[in-house]
Amino acid sequence: MEISYTRYRIYRECPWKYKLIFEGGRRIPLNPKSSYGLSLHRALESWLSGGERSLESLFDALRARWLPGGYPDEDTEARWYSKAERTLARFHRDEESRRARTIGVEKEFVWDLGPHQVRGMIDRIDQGPDGAYELIDYKTGPGVPTPEQVAADGQLRFYALGARRGLGIKPAALTVDAVTAGARVGAPYDPSGEAALAADVAAAAEGIEARRFEPDTSYCARCDFKADCAHSTARAPRSE
Repeated sequence: MEISYTRYRIYRECPWKYKLIFEGGRRIPLNPKSSYGLSLHRALESWLSGGERSLESLFDALRARWLPGGYPDEDTEARWYSKAERTLARFHRDEESRRARTIGVEKEFVWDLGPHQVRGMIDRIDQGPDGAYELIDYKTGPGVPTPEQVAADGQLRFYALGARRGLGIKPAALTVDAVTAGARVGAPYDPSGEAALAADVAAAAEGIEARRFEPDTSYCARCDFKADCAHSTARAPRSE
């Protein structure tokens, strides 16, 4: 089967949640936070892939790629749109001072893992003046991770493995660009855990193929479907 980071992550969170989404067609509804995040990712991808580097062109990309869904009313959407403009204005200022060369935006990788195929899209790959490669993942939430959290970030490590095996790129550093907070946090990449990660991805793919979808109730409190899932242990009690 073909497995992406999203499929791998959701299966590891809860196999039943995987079944609901990828076999049952359930969708995680948009909300202001997720719609805002998707809009920023889409705008940055469009802008970084183009040749124009002005702030106005970045705002044009935001207008063209803005997702209007997920907001309860127009006033709320307008507030989030203003927040997006402020975030991108700060991003543009920071971008002007970067010395690295961007060599990939939404760069796809594909590699074979036994009978399976691993596929993913890396937000950004930069190459520094010294030739070293840096994998960058955009985060749009308000928090800023520590370097230790970046080094252990599951998504970035999945992408680093993909870069090495699918693109022939050996990343020297992993970076989270917390665009809303205006902070970039990096950490050296240690490839020593790649074999264990590849084995776990393969195990997840095998579990999906074998249709092992037992619910993991330890995740219920954080699940998007906790209100109506048949196996949820986090449903609100019914009022009498």
